Order: sequence, then C-alpha cells, then structure tokens
Amino acid sequence: MSSAYQIIESDEDLYKTVTNDINNLERKMDKKFEKMMTTLQQSIENKCSKEIIGPLYEAAKGKVAKQSSLHHSKQFPASLALDGNTGTFSHTNSERNPSWWVDLGRLFRVVRIEVYSRRECCGSYLHDMDVTVGPSLNNMSLCTHYKGPAKTGEHFVLECEATMVGRFVKLSIIGNGVMQLAELKVFAYYHN
Repeated sequence: MSSAYQIIESDEDLYKTVTNDINNLERKMDKKFEKMMTTLQQSIENKCSKEIIGPLYEAAKGKVAKQSSLHHSKQFPASLALDGNTGTFSHTNSERNPSWWVDLGRLFRVVRIEVYSRRECCGSYLHDMDVTVGPSLNNMSLCTHYKGPAKTGEHFVLECEATMVGRFVKLSIIGNGVMQLAELKVFAYYHN
C-alpha cells in the first residue's frame, strides 16, 4: 500500500474530502463524456445530411440501357424503357433469368425505382423480380424484390430497403420469363 493512501485513510476528514473530490471529478468526467458523445452524434448526423443534398433526381432518363437479349423482331431495344414514352417498350426473348439494366453514368444514392408495364398487354410478365444496385455489374446488392405479377398498364414504385450507392440499376426476373418495360425511372440523390 502506498504511503499517501495510508495517510489519507488514517485521517478521517482528509479521507472524506478526497472521496468527495473523486466523486465530483467522476461526475464532471461523465458530463464531459456525455457532451462529447452528443457532439459526435450531431457531427455524424450533419455529415450524413450533407451527403444527401438537393432534390431527388430522375437519374436514368437518357442514359445507356442494355438487356439480356433482344426480342427476335429486334424492334424493342432496352433504350425504349428510358425514352419518356409509355407507348413504347423494351422486350427480351423468353429466356431463363431475363434482365435489363441501366448505367447511370456516375454514382448516385438510389432511393426508388418506378416501373411502368406495357399499356396494351402482358403486364403479368413482370413478376419475381430482383432489383439490384451497385457500382459495377459485378458488384450489385439487392435493393428490393417485386413479387408481382404486375397488371397491364400498371405503374408501380419499388423502394430500396435503404438508400444505396450505385452507378448501375438492374432488374432480373428469377426463373423463366420475358423482361418487358414500357418505362423505368430511377430516383436518386447525387453522391458526393
């Protein structure tokens, strides 16, 4: 035992004073720690709010789109799903796991995807569909899953489970089917 501790312990008044000082110091440290944690949390929240700046932007319009195959008539390329006209549509062949994707040209914070099925027929083609987002086609994560089937002429909104950073958005039907899209919109924030 140290000699300082023995002196403090032998003097009852000194012992009470030191004990009170230690307790006061602990309370002050607790308050400072709470203040530091509050400041840190506010700093994190401010940083996060700065990463999502400005309005929600329709990021896919006019961008490059591709699909897993081109319908045998070659009249329905992937780009028709981004032309702003719900009277035209993209269309793959009937195949296993048909897919359609768009390159947004840069990273975005993707929030939701809006899909328009064909107006004149075949809405039910859209079913069991995974929507993935990622920085490259080889590095995609699930945004959401659409069970479906869609109805002819239906417009539906697919919200990502969380805001996702990505340059590519891909829709894939699980199993055999046809991917056909009258129009598709990707709503996102710019990513700094």
